[in-house]
Amino acid sequence: MRSNRVAAAGFAAVAAVALSACADDPSSTMRTFDTPQALAEANRVAAEGQGSVTVDVDLAANGKGSCGVRTGDFAASCRISIADAEEVAYVMVPDGIFVRIPRGQAPEPAKPWLRVDPDDPDNALARAMAEVAVHIRDTADIRKALPEGASIVEKAEESVSGKRTVRYTANVTSAGRASVLKLWVDDQDLPVKTEVRTPVEGGESVQVVANYRDWGKPVDITPPAPDQLSELPALPG
Repeated sequence: MRSNRVAAAGFAAVAAVALSACADDPSSTMRTFDTPQALAEANRVAAEGQGSVTVDVDLAANGKGSCGVRTGDFAASCRISIADAEEVAYVMVPDGIFVRIPRGQAPEPAKPWLRVDPDDPDNALARAMAEVAVHIRDTADIRKALPEGASIVEKAEESVSGKRTVRYTANVTSAGRASVLKLWVDDQDLPVKTEVRTPVEGGESVQVVANYRDWGKPVDITPPAPDQLSELPALPG
């Protein structure tokens, strides 16, 4: 009988130590993913559950932008400034991308909006304007950041602005260019921050940093009315 009591006491002591170790170990409540596909899918499910997010993007010397995004259809309302140019407003919805000409620059003040298309074969300016907005908007979709062939090479817990996260480091190749992606994900599988660094031959690496905030808060995405649209001059490219 006494030996049973001793064994039970010993088991209780071991269990207490184990439970204490779990409580002291922050990784015990942070799940991680071994493949880019699993990580991206977990983020997709979590993001769609929230419904919306605001993404602030820093393009370093190339400019900055901020987008309110609906995570179901990736409609977005963005404000983007490239280099030292004046800030430009964009609205992206499933049936079109619209850009607002800065105040005082529209040929027709009552029609300050243009429709642009990243696949427009006849207008290089329209393609360029649309591509900038799409690139910044797509930072809200981690599946775009982790394309086919990406590989996770490191993961570690790290605090970001006081929030516990898991930092993933992945090697990514897109359009023939190799980049290193760092992605910080919280305990709800939502991205907190991303950093993409792309080497440039003969120059410094290009870095794009995105911070994610206000998950689930309403975002205002209102496309312009048809009578607010003017024509973009055709520029061949």
